Amino acid sequence: MKTKLGPQRILFPLPTVLVVTGTMENANIATIAWISILSGKPPTLGISVGTKGFTGEQILKNKEFSVNIATAEIMKETDFCGITSGRDIDKFEKTGLVKMPASEIQAPIIQQCPINLECKLIESKIVGTTNHFVGEILETHIDTDKIKDANNWGSIDMKDFNPLVYISGAKEYRVLGNKIGDAYKIGNDLK
Repeated sequence: MKTKLGPQRILFPLPTVLVVTGTMENANIATIAWISILSGKPPTLGISVGTKGFTGEQILKNKEFSVNIATAEIMKETDFCGITSGRDIDKFEKTGLVKMPASEIQAPIIQQCPINLECKLIESKIVGTTNHFVGEILETHIDTDKIKDANNWGSIDMKDFNPLVYISGAKEYRVLGNKIGDAYKIGNDLK
């Protein structure tokens, strides 16, 4: 048996990221869980933010942003950046998160986030009350101690990384569990 809920925003788990806009001197942080990889060549991702927010205005103005993958260790700071406006407060100052210069864009990256993606805006569209931004990933940074093999980005140590995930509907944060299989391999058992 199934229960009908009508149209809902239920899709989980979602990665929790901190999107940074602006410059080293004047940067804003927004917490985003509506994010997805869109293509591999060129490498692009999509984020969705409300049309009335400061972050959307900054992305449209500057045509760039950084995406910083949050960890469970900075859960309070991450949540704070999602429930306050950058119009009213310096979120870097309030949270203690540290700005680092990016190499390809003016928006900084966040030191406490083990993976940082520098993005150039290549497309935007409004759907309903949400801005949908497509960013081309120009550079990727990873904490050296979180990768086993520098020549293989797939060798990220997920247990050590401890990414923060968001469960929509329930409005809660979680962490990942144990690895249970290898993608693109385990299904071969059914061939």
